[in-house]
Amino acid sequence: MIKRRFVATLLLAVPLSFPVVAYAADGGAKTNDDDPSINALGTGVNQILKVLQVHPDSASDSCINALKEMHAAQDQLSKEEGHENNQDVEVARDVTASSMEDVTTICGTDARTLCRESAGQNPALAAACHALPHEDD
Repeated sequence: MIKRRFVATLLLAVPLSFPVVAYAADGGAKTNDDDPSINALGTGVNQILKVLQVHPDSASDSCINALKEMHAAQDQLSKEEGHENNQDVEVARDVTASSMEDVTTICGTDARTLCRESAGQNPALAAACHALPHEDD
């Protein structure tokens, strides 16, 4: 239980201890890719992470696992982009986009639940909740 809380806190706190920047190395989602759809997905993921950072214990195990998979996919994409004329870049982008969609769905549910239950009690949380992407985006 303590390990889960530590991992949740670490995965959610690191990306948001800095302003959302354009690269996944800070722990957030990538937003500086050559593919605009990756950037849009990354922006949505980072908004969800802002909500969950307020109360990291609200992140489910499924969310934590989805974040780990997203980070692994982003790392692989970064490696593939570093190689000239690499045909695997598009596959890596597809995998990254899919993992970001999973984070948006899974962690987005956790974030929206937190917003429904606690946004009225915390102005910072209310502001982060207001910036969440709509579920149909």
